[in-house]
Amino acid sequence: MKAPHIITLILWAFGIVNLLEPFNGWIFYVASGIFYLLFIAHLIECVIYRNKILKSQDSPFIAFSMTLIFGVIYLGSIKDS
Repeated sequence: MKAPHIITLILWAFGIVNLLEPFNGWIFYVASGIFYLLFIAHLIECVIYRNKILKSQDSPFIAFSMTLIFGVIYLGSIKDS
């Protein structure tokens, strides 16, 4: 796994842990902001790049899941046919 993948997973984990067991103080707001920013940005990417995602070699479920988790990192790995 490459550094961008690991960093993205750490940010997701930070936000999800905050949802399940909220942090105290300012760190709660930072973790919430990171989580919702990632979630909304990657949802928008799924809508904008829908056709590219559907043309990938992966199944649509896997392709959309990977885009939701990794965003443009995954989209960059899709080969244009």
